[in-house]
Amino acid sequence: MSIYRFRFKHQDGEVANEECYEFVDLAAALDEAKRVLGEIAGDGLPSGPDETIAVELLNVGGTAIARVGLTLAIDFLSA
Repeated sequence: MSIYRFRFKHQDGEVANEECYEFVDLAAALDEAKRVLGEIAGDGLPSGPDETIAVELLNVGGTAIARVGLTLAIDFLSA
């Protein structure tokens, strides 16, 4: 089992969660980060081009080790 924390980046800014969570492995922690990102996206996608909402996975010491995110891209297509 491994212990991780999360940091959330969204339209309202950045929020670090001081609570620690225990997961079987890194893959399980990333699965939870993806689930939480889906909840954040349900509150609204990034507001402008190249903006990102993300969930960062931190080790117990607070160092970011992975990020799961959604970035808004607008592409204009020629006819």
